Amino acid sequence: MPRPKRSPVPREAPARRTQFADVYRRHARVRDLAERVYRTVREVIFRGLLHDGERLQERQLADALGVSRTPVRAALQRLNSEGFISSDPRQGFVVAPLTLQDIEDIYVLRVALEGVAARLAAKVATESDLTVMHHIEEQIEAALARGDVDAMTILNARFHDELCRAAKNSRLTALTTRLHDFVQRLGRTTLSDPARGAQSVAEHRALIEAIRRRDPEAAERIGQEHMAHAKEVRVAMYAAAHHLEHPRTAASGA
Repeated sequence: MPRPKRSPVPREAPARRTQFADVYRRHARVRDLAERVYRTVREVIFRGLLHDGERLQERQLADALGVSRTPVRAALQRLNSEGFISSDPRQGFVVAPLTLQDIEDIYVLRVALEGVAARLAAKVATESDLTVMHHIEEQIEAALARGDVDAMTILNARFHDELCRAAKNSRLTALTTRLHDFVQRLGRTTLSDPARGAQSVAEHRALIEAIRRRDPEAAERIGQEHMAHAKEVRVAMYAAAHHLEHPRTAASGA
């Protein structure tokens, strides 16, 4: 049976055309047009305004954003090279779906890189770096206490950004940012699980203390365990959302 064709979203859904235009306006300070279009399309994918497998047509995106097709084409080619969209022989560019295997692959790298960042930070972080991380962690704890998941999500991203800055390795920062971009596409944060929120806070505290003690081995271990625990919650959330059997349950035969 042939697969049903998806409607070209920007033309067929005026409400989403407006949403796309709103996102585009938020990036008004970006002077390069192709970069502005790139950031806009990437954000609408992250926010779920475009769904997995949905077509991305140059002309209709250009119309929705009020630009020519040239910056749209450049933006789509860049998103394709980064893996956020893919090229389908029949439909052209489509939003690349994220599978359970993609999550496994992403978190294998995140676990490793978190450990590297923590190890390096334990060697080279300054007192100023530690002060910033501690301050952010206090804000996360306050957000957890009042049940503010949105604030926790923003602050958690800042905490991990600061960890990478404390490691003093720009390439590491670029890699972790790229992986975090993929995770944003998964929607709801793992911190929306109350137990994970409390666990994450405790792990952050332990990580800061290991860095303060200048203990690279402990920092690396804590960093890796922290991201491994996030992966477990993320996989369970994905399995529940897609009505899949949890991999751990399937493996145990339970």
